[in-house]
Amino acid sequence: MNRNPKIKAIFFDIGGVLVKVDSSESVQKLSRELEVSTEKIRQGMTRDLLNEYEKGHLTSNQFYEQLLINYGSKKTMDMETFKGYWLDVLFPCTDSVAFLKRATKDFPVWLLSNTNDFHYDLLMQDFPFMKWVEGGTYSFMVGSMKPDPPIYEVAIKKSGFRPEQILFIDDLEANVQAAQDKGINIIHYVDFPGFGKELSQRFPELEYLL
Repeated sequence: MNRNPKIKAIFFDIGGVLVKVDSSESVQKLSRELEVSTEKIRQGMTRDLLNEYEKGHLTSNQFYEQLLINYGSKKTMDMETFKGYWLDVLFPCTDSVAFLKRATKDFPVWLLSNTNDFHYDLLMQDFPFMKWVEGGTYSFMVGSMKPDPPIYEVAIKKSGFRPEQILFIDDLEANVQAAQDKGINIIHYVDFPGFGKELSQRFPELEYLL
């Protein structure tokens, strides 16, 4: 049962909260296959390019083709091979995933994430928590990224709750600040022990979920 009269729903970010993103092995594989430096591989995925992809302005093929141009390799690689190299970049954060699972018993839980269609497919395939929740608001589907206001407006509307009834957990300060500006309750997630301490202090009625 919901023991908190204030919080009625919980929003979770994915990357940095529910999963750890570690691309080091994939970067090494791409470097060897394309015969360019790991630095070149990392530099090829510019923030502007990734943002366009995660806003849904580029298809996966367009994103991939621009990456290959940025890498400047004389070698080629088909899309499926490229995808294969990125299969092992997401790893579950077991404590926060367990917290989410407990929360779903008493609360409507939603995901609110900047992501792209490739990572979304990977998450749906390999991470059961994607199916435990009520649903999600994903940047590439709505054409807006955190911390821009529209993505929060979409998430609030989808949930059916008022901002002051929602708790949002995200690892980036800019993202939680933007949510707070919309009237949402927030916790800036750094690590699970710190999260548990802040939850206990600020939302003691939710401490039983830890």
